[in-house]
Amino acid sequence: MFIKKPVFILLLVAALLLGGSAVLLVGKLGVSDAVVMTAEEYEDYNYLISTYGKMDKLKEMVENTYYIKVDSEKLMENAYSGLVAGLEDPYSEYISAKDYENYMASMLGSYSGVGMSFYNNEDSVLEVIQVYKGSPAEAAGMKPGDIILEVDGKAFTGPESTEAAAAIRGKEGTSVTVKYRRNGKEDSVTMVRAQITVQTIEYEMLEGSIGYIQIDSFESATGADFKAALDDLTQQGAKGLVIDLRNNGGGLVNEAIKVADELMNQGTVVYTEDHNGKRDYYTTESGRTALPYVLLVNEYTASASEILAAGIQDNKEGQIVGTKTFGKGIIQSIYPMFDDGSAVKLTTMQYFSASGNTIHKVGITPDHVVELKEGDNTDYQLRKALEVLK
Repeated sequence: MFIKKPVFILLLVAALLLGGSAVLLVGKLGVSDAVVMTAEEYEDYNYLISTYGKMDKLKEMVENTYYIKVDSEKLMENAYSGLVAGLEDPYSEYISAKDYENYMASMLGSYSGVGMSFYNNEDSVLEVIQVYKGSPAEAAGMKPGDIILEVDGKAFTGPESTEAAAAIRGKEGTSVTVKYRRNGKEDSVTMVRAQITVQTIEYEMLEGSIGYIQIDSFESATGADFKAALDDLTQQGAKGLVIDLRNNGGGLVNEAIKVADELMNQGTVVYTEDHNGKRDYYTTESGRTALPYVLLVNEYTASASEILAAGIQDNKEGQIVGTKTFGKGIIQSIYPMFDDGSAVKLTTMQYFSASGNTIHKVGITPDHVVELKEGDNTDYQLRKALEVLK
């Protein structure tokens, strides 16, 4: 027995008009295929069909008509990546299950690799932003600004930054070959992977009793290590302080705030704002160091480093020397929300300085702009910082 189409339409219309609790759907108009749905479930059903029906048809067409057999799982992984790539945000990405574990390991500051970080820049290429001291990448001569083209012969583009990072990381003692471009010229280098434990703080006493602290990045122990270095230099009789944030690509914002707490009295470092206008403030308590200090920054000072610089500049706590910073004033959140172990990284908020100035794509302009001269090894920026402290 089959229900005729006009009868089916009448049943459907009647149910909707009467606000009935159920809607009868007849697959292929056969009674044996009948399914009863609530009006709410039917609304959800329509939403799914209108939103994902095209994707389902496209997937089916590719699987059934492409000239060779396709890997359906890989096809969908690329579809997920494409959805997030549609934001045209170089900092947001879908992270596959196989890449997620490596990604989180690198965020904790200890992993096996070559010791450099890079990002998907506005030209959708992978640009090196930081090379860690003592790393295989530093020994091989890699520099901030290098463009990564291939890893072990496989080409990567900007949207594949997490996949490229996973390809570069690997078992300690194994080698990886990276092809890169610098100043328009291409070159390749082979590096032996090593255990990378990021030591983010290095310090020493300079001539004239000026303490010098270099912060390479902001990892899980940076705040505590900075305080220990500051206390040691103070006990040694430091009369001033130079804090070097050059080539610091950022890291954990909370660690940058811990450093700010040592350098600022009570005040707002920065605040964030989401798409609903909700704001969260990052603040410090009273009790900053009594030492006068200068921050050194450059075009590769980014993210958490810029947040620290913005707070110090807006609150007039110290002076800044160098060149305009990178201009990354947004925050990404990781959502490990899928049962298969994959995740998504999304830009969820934007940072503003205490005075309400935009950081993203603008950067921080130093109080004293000092350029370094190509081919000249003199550190004119450090020289200026020492001059400011006199």
